[in-house]
Amino acid sequence: MKLILKSPKYQWILFYLILYSFHFPGEFTWSGWIYYHGVFQQILFIIGVLLIILNVLQLNSRINKFFLIIYMVSLLHALNYQWVYQTQLNFHLFEYAVQNFGILWKEFFPFLHEWSMVHYFPFLILVLFYDPFLVFTRYRVNPTFLLLIVYLLLLFQSKLNDQTLPSIHQKQNRNQNVNRFINHISNDSHIVMIVLEGVSRKHLIGVSSKYINFSSLENSHFYIPMPHTSKSLFTWMTGESQINSSRIQSTKQIEGESLPFLLKQKYFYETKMIYTQSIYFEGMNLFFPNVFQEVQDKTVLEKKFDTQNKYFSWGMDDRVVISEFKHLNFDSQPLLVVVGLSQTHSPYFTHSHQDVALPKVLRHTKALEENIELIDELISYIKTNSKKETFLFITADHGESFGEGGAHAHNYSLYNQEIDVPFLMYKIQSNELLIPKLGSSIHFKQTLLDLLQKESHRKENSQNFFSSNYQLELVLKTWNSEIQRGLVLDQKKYIFHTDKDTLYEMDLDDKNRKIILDSKLKEQLLKKMYEHMQN
Repeated sequence: MKLILKSPKYQWILFYLILYSFHFPGEFTWSGWIYYHGVFQQILFIIGVLLIILNVLQLNSRINKFFLIIYMVSLLHALNYQWVYQTQLNFHLFEYAVQNFGILWKEFFPFLHEWSMVHYFPFLILVLFYDPFLVFTRYRVNPTFLLLIVYLLLLFQSKLNDQTLPSIHQKQNRNQNVNRFINHISNDSHIVMIVLEGVSRKHLIGVSSKYINFSSLENSHFYIPMPHTSKSLFTWMTGESQINSSRIQSTKQIEGESLPFLLKQKYFYETKMIYTQSIYFEGMNLFFPNVFQEVQDKTVLEKKFDTQNKYFSWGMDDRVVISEFKHLNFDSQPLLVVVGLSQTHSPYFTHSHQDVALPKVLRHTKALEENIELIDELISYIKTNSKKETFLFITADHGESFGEGGAHAHNYSLYNQEIDVPFLMYKIQSNELLIPKLGSSIHFKQTLLDLLQKESHRKENSQNFFSSNYQLELVLKTWNSEIQRGLVLDQKKYIFHTDKDTLYEMDLDDKNRKIILDSKLKEQLLKKMYEHMQN
């Protein structure tokens, strides 16, 4: 037995068995194990078995060792991706990564930043197997088996720890009247929509502003159907969630029925999009330039302004938006200006404090505070330069996870930190704040079009979230993954965890969560989640 434990060949096999059996997120359940060992991962593991067999048999040892180490490094990154983002790595994600490698490689170091000891430890074992500097060989020491035991203990310990996130902000105690309903918007008013990047409602509640009391967002809920940027922006402009596709699926009909196109056609709005990220990603460049009269994205803004040292992998210093606003004519025809910001995207860029060693929650908070300072400056500029009423909408493309329930970043969780975004309407000249009690981005287009026309011309049962009879039924889904499906229905929220085969019911604020044990009710809710197609 001692000889087996000391043998590098058998230690390789033991290491591989531990990886295969236990290196996945969540609890040790059979359904969880099955989910994270899908067809793609099984193929990867089979390839590894063949390489290890060749290594044990010492056939073409140098070449085989080279391929084995390349394979193991790749496998560990794949397993850690599953763990960090808590989703199954499948063929769709692999194809997506290959197609967008030129952009996604910039996220590699932020990805490493999410790792903990249990994610790095297998790499240490891998180094010891090869002993490149012959330290252990020279002194005839073989600590690998002991490290395998430590690694196994780390895996078990990680299953017992459930990460929690402390409160990021303090609530504001400012008085500002808030209206829940509005009947009409004059169709010659300016409309400015600011879409924050990766900011949930709870993140914005405690941030200070000169004009807006964001603590008024407390006790409201505004949901997006999928926590992913390109899909979310598309939904805001079209009312279509397209939750069953990972990319924007646009047609001429969809473009002709989009919000910017209709505002230009019906009410002669001048439409413009200012986006401090690049639209050349996931097909956004095939949609937004077709529905807006003018689109200024990161690729354009970098050439127009001196942005040296003021941009990062996904975006840039959002203050360039101020310069763009100074070129707008607020005295002519009505304007629709949609602004997409970027500083609160990982790795959370700030122009005043660029220390990447800061904890990511603090970097995100600082970037958000800078965005609100920017919004205050835009409000001041519009107050001074526009005689017309300007309706300012502030929202976000999705939220962001910082360890809640083990989730990180966005895409793969349907809990409120990723899908409950801020939403408010602020009348700049009138200093009036409006916040719907409940709403969703799939109804934004219809709500705005309803408010712009006379009440007598509106359709019956229109989905206007500023209306007193508004009701929300919304199907939710994680992006490019089946890890979770969800449903908002009758003031309740439901989330189905595919990896656990468990359906939870909860309040809209994610509290009072309980497992649905009634098989008929579970079947009915799952049918709605999987068969309901939103228009």
